Amino acid sequence: MKYKLSAAVALLPILVACGGGDGTTPPDLDRDNDENPIIEDRTRPASGDFSSASAPIKENGPNAYANEGPQTVNIDRVVSWPGLRFGDFLLTNNPWNASAATYEDWYQDISLYPSGTKVAAVIDWDWGAAADTNGSPFNTKAYPEVIYGTKSADERSGTFAETGLPAEHYAMPIWTIDYGYTYEGRRSSSNAGGGSDSEFNIAIESFYHSSCDIKRTGAATDNQIMEVMVWLKKDQRLPAGQAPHATPFTTSDGRVYDVYAKASNFNYIAYVAREEQNSGTVMYSEILNDAFDNAGTYGVYQLKDTDCLANILMGTEIWHGAGTFTLSDYQINRSY
Repeated sequence: MKYKLSAAVALLPILVACGGGDGTTPPDLDRDNDENPIIEDRTRPASGDFSSASAPIKENGPNAYANEGPQTVNIDRVVSWPGLRFGDFLLTNNPWNASAATYEDWYQDISLYPSGTKVAAVIDWDWGAAADTNGSPFNTKAYPEVIYGTKSADERSGTFAETGLPAEHYAMPIWTIDYGYTYEGRRSSSNAGGGSDSEFNIAIESFYHSSCDIKRTGAATDNQIMEVMVWLKKDQRLPAGQAPHATPFTTSDGRVYDVYAKASNFNYIAYVAREEQNSGTVMYSEILNDAFDNAGTYGVYQLKDTDCLANILMGTEIWHGAGTFTLSDYQINRSY
């Protein structure tokens, strides 16, 4: 379903980079900045097991959208905030590379649907056909995502006490991620040739920073240093860069991942599941520790013990076509 843009939100600032804006201050979303960083107690629990809350739907601040959405972006509104809040999570559209789309009627929207003790996050989009792209048809248009932790100054899902993030690598708990999702690829409205013409992945990712004072600015003050991705679903597109390493990585539950790293970018590594599972558990700490332990083998940045994991994100990288992604079950677990 395509939702119409209301005049009340047409003047929101343009998003110019993933997680950033044009300098105009959005509604207060646990905001921090270079002058006034968030100061909070980040004492690591001595022991214990903690799980994220998946409900209820929360207030998303003063704006023209209901707390459950839908919240729309299109050619007239290319922004990531304010997002939709539920439990310990923040769902955002994140149309970070919308300028790659040439289809003038592209849209993407996010919604929340309560279901018992949980809330389902739903993303719906039409970014045009493969031909409706500046450059390669596999130029990513957006990564609509569920944020846990801190992504940027204006994208924070909860406090350290609520999420355990940000945290230095040496002080991290054991992370596991339980999930369940469904999706549908559709033919874009701009494609008269038939077929779904739909390409997207489903991926979990995290960003490390050189300090737990997270600065994701796209400028000299940016202290992001490493990106780790886990692809649960792939289409024709695979991670950019060299072919997978000869030896895959297998987690303790027997799940096998091919490992990709960019030869031209020493700060990126991707683990691609050989077999998709629409529901299950990701042994996330095992993957992060493999990236740490085998940086030399993979040719990526060697993380330090004091480098800081800022967030855990889950969403879909969309290249072209139309579709719907529903994250019906999602829980992040940490054990100290």
